[in-house]
Amino acid sequence: MRLKLECKSALIYLFIVIGVVAMCACDRVKERQYYEIPAAESANCTNLIWEGKSNYAIIYGKDAAASEKTAAKELQKYLKKISGAELWLSDDASEQEGAWEILIGKTNREANGLYTVDRAELGKDGFEIKWADRKLVIAGGEARGTLYGVYDFLEQLGCRFFSTDTEVVPKRKTLTLDITQTVKEKPAFEYRDLFWTCSFDEVISAKMRLNGSVISGENGRMISDAYGNGLEYAGEHFVHTFHSLVPAETYFAEHPEYFSEINGKRTSEYLYSQLCLTNPDVLQITIEKVKEWLRANPNAKIVSVSQDDSFVIESYCTCEECNQVNKEEGSKSGTLIRFVNAVADAIKDEFPDVAVDTLAYQYSVEPPRKTVPRENVIVRVCTGVCSAHAIGSCATSDGIKNNIKRWARISDRIYVWDYTTDFAEYLCPFPNLNSLQGTIQFFAKNNVKGVFEQGNYQKGKSGEFGELRAYLLAKLLWDPDTDIETHMQEFLDAYYGKASDSVKAYLDYIHKIIADSGKCFNLVVQASALFEGLIPDEDLNMLDELWKNAEAAVEKRELDHVRRSELQYRWYKMKSLRGEFADSSRFGELENEFYADCNALGVLRMNEGANVPWVS
Repeated sequence: MRLKLECKSALIYLFIVIGVVAMCACDRVKERQYYEIPAAESANCTNLIWEGKSNYAIIYGKDAAASEKTAAKELQKYLKKISGAELWLSDDASEQEGAWEILIGKTNREANGLYTVDRAELGKDGFEIKWADRKLVIAGGEARGTLYGVYDFLEQLGCRFFSTDTEVVPKRKTLTLDITQTVKEKPAFEYRDLFWTCSFDEVISAKMRLNGSVISGENGRMISDAYGNGLEYAGEHFVHTFHSLVPAETYFAEHPEYFSEINGKRTSEYLYSQLCLTNPDVLQITIEKVKEWLRANPNAKIVSVSQDDSFVIESYCTCEECNQVNKEEGSKSGTLIRFVNAVADAIKDEFPDVAVDTLAYQYSVEPPRKTVPRENVIVRVCTGVCSAHAIGSCATSDGIKNNIKRWARISDRIYVWDYTTDFAEYLCPFPNLNSLQGTIQFFAKNNVKGVFEQGNYQKGKSGEFGELRAYLLAKLLWDPDTDIETHMQEFLDAYYGKASDSVKAYLDYIHKIIADSGKCFNLVVQASALFEGLIPDEDLNMLDELWKNAEAAVEKRELDHVRRSELQYRWYKMKSLRGEFADSSRFGELENEFYADCNALGVLRMNEGANVPWVS
């Protein structure tokens, strides 16, 4: 159940005697103030804040986790933004217990038996919001659960955290709450990660309840203690680690047998080969390297032992020993899972809380017939299917649908690596918003425990609704059955302001024409091909008018949002020679203008492999 704010207040005043002044953990406020606050009309309600004043204190544990201290400070900050009231903030050892308290995380108040919190049930990310008499309790997993609980409570008060530069904070001088209401939530997935640049900031990550902490080169997310850390990977990379575990430059010259045999020849060419997984020396080198990585990063709970990316499917080793194993297993994942199991067995005594992560990708996407992944092994299944339809909704996804189900039957810790952008053209209009919920619901129903959503993860901003997509994905990863239409409308209203209706009309149009066409598209598609024959001239004029109206309706930050989001539509016209780009005499001028706008608006990548050109 959700907390209610409908309670009325009567003009019955409770005189609160000023007690012993306690020193606040915060130096800004030197003395606690008490006020005459009216009692709520109903015995089931309390006035948390009345006309910008409150007698409630925010209490956190003296030995609280860093994220629980952050939770207490965030609650104080946002309640002040909402109401103007700055609630007293103290640790539990410095403040004598009173009747009017908001208890954040684990405090010494639990010892009196007035309430309990089952943290084992809630896990690291779950939380509970409830009342113990007139005390408000927000508590959960000490790692992140309490912090998530505070952000959830603020959302119930009307706050929204859409992106790093857009949030909604309502103004309410009085907050009267129903003390019979409780909330208890756990996420649908233990691991929730968006590989979208707009979600990498640790503060917005916490507000969106993302707990993946991964870095790839200069890109990715690291979450500090203050925001609950995250599920960290040890080592140099969080994926495609074979080349780091057994580097070709170190070993190939003297030991070519460590690497793939392809067409009778050993090869170590990066992006065209893998390791020989039946070679015992390769296993031992890998075990030692994995232990080295884990010893260097004691916070890591996952380490990746996974095949390298490849431009060709047939990059796996075909030596006699590897072929024999894969034949027995009925899948090329046979050698991989046996190898990863051996690594997992070798590290479990020294690192009992660490899981070894590997991929079901390209040649290894089908599960083995005989060997079962160990309990401390994570298999991350890569999708890469139709983006227009949810998995299971069109024939093109039948293969991955069945493979996820098959992996889930032999392992209790399946993760998914899903794709939510167009890697060939980051600026291609990518109408996949209607498929997101169905796909994530499919994952939840089929025993998937973690989801990684890859998007535009490189430097710069998105010119193709990245912030909207990231917000919706974050909501779905917490609760796959959430009201996604409401979340979308709230985002559009806040992010685009008075331009919201025009932007929504554009999004509705491009999604409808793709749906009506029955087209499927995947993670590498060209705008000119995707929309070929689908947008008549009169509709193009209508879309031009929508964006013109959107720009005219707003200014400043919202205008930047509109202009940045319009880039994907201009990209379509440029690549399809439509609209103003149909005039060949002006094409060069308009192209330069387009790229200049990209740079000015912070959109720096055209695709995964190329930057937007700089225009002098």
